[in-house]
Amino acid sequence: MKPYALKSGEGRTYRFGIDFTVKAGELLPGRGAAFTQYTTRKGEAPPDHTHPTEDEMFYVLSGDLEFHCGGESFEVGSGGFVYLPQGIEHGYTILSDGDVRLIAVTFPTQITEGEGWGGFIADLEIEGELISEP
Repeated sequence: MKPYALKSGEGRTYRFGIDFTVKAGELLPGRGAAFTQYTTRKGEAPPDHTHPTEDEMFYVLSGDLEFHCGGESFEVGSGGFVYLPQGIEHGYTILSDGDVRLIAVTFPTQITEGEGWGGFIADLEIEGELISEP
């Protein structure tokens, strides 16, 4: 594993319903965490779901959302942060009329080996259409 840097807009971009740019993936070396940036808008929010093997964090670059997890709701806008633990059903609703830009970081809650830790970013990297790379 070697260190690397990516410029603005660089990374592996996958179309997986919407376009996600993976800066640090789950399947490539250095699988301690996955770091993804994406833009979404009303009508593109994922259905409620659960991650059995990973925790997930979101940083809102721009826009407004309402996250829900485990019976709690959090309204978060630009500069806001949300932490969602593994094993609890969660999702979000997009409140903004325009684009919402997010950073999502996922990481395993236990040490794993092989092809990632079985999280969402691995699914995106395996099943998504790679449309650009650095």
